[in-house]
Amino acid sequence: MTNCVRYVCLLALIGTSAVTLMGCGSTATDFLAGELAAVGADQAAQRAPGERRLAVTHAFTLRLPSSDVETIQQKHLAECARLGGTVLNTRLDRSNQGRINARSSVRLTPDAYVAFAKIIATPPARIVVHSESAEDKTAPMLDIDKRLEVKSTLRDRLTAMLHDPGTKSVADLAAIEKELAQVQGDIEAATAQRDYLRTITETVHVDVNYNGVPTLVGGMDLSPIRYAVTGAGQTVVASFAALISFLAAAVPWLPLIAVVFWGVRSGLRRLKARRSPA
Repeated sequence: MTNCVRYVCLLALIGTSAVTLMGCGSTATDFLAGELAAVGADQAAQRAPGERRLAVTHAFTLRLPSSDVETIQQKHLAECARLGGTVLNTRLDRSNQGRINARSSVRLTPDAYVAFAKIIATPPARIVVHSESAEDKTAPMLDIDKRLEVKSTLRDRLTAMLHDPGTKSVADLAAIEKELAQVQGDIEAATAQRDYLRTITETVHVDVNYNGVPTLVGGMDLSPIRYAVTGAGQTVVASFAALISFLAAAVPWLPLIAVVFWGVRSGLRRLKARRSPA
């Protein structure tokens, strides 16, 4: 009954909007916004609660040979595209010791996630950690829907007031247009937020970490030997460079060293000659 009374009041306000605006400027618009917000709040309270909206995230840590990390990551990304998923970001790290680690974040529908989870568990990759988290987005979704409903109703009322053939001053029209632009901006921002929340609650976010390990031969890690062999040439070049640097630093001092050496040698000879018997 309360809502019916408010709607009648609102209709009466629309019918007399021209007169009201002539005397009060944007006061009628503010009052209208307040009334619509109150009606929208009552309607939201009377609505039955909808289903829960959960933002689900799965995180996998895979262990596989470092030599296969890049190939397996690219294979998983291709499978994600085939399943209709979206790649959010990727990363590939190569250390000086030859280890390769990678990370991928994708978003999939629940059905596609089931297939993707089986794909990433295929050898040579081995799942060592799997975690799942969920964040309830029901309240933010309801809040945005309520705000959109109220703002849309207010936009319609303002549009009707703007096109009312009644006499209005230029200031009144400017106030209505300004308020209408503000409401439209709020609607677009709320719509973007609603679309984002729908995306993260209707799909599954999957993080995959690829931990590369060295290849074992007979249970032993022979990678240090391989690194030493491949780095032998670099070691020779580095040693030769050090020798050149030493010579470049020593050359300016060679004349002084020669003079000192000659003086010391001559002094020793004279000393020896004095000590020998006549």
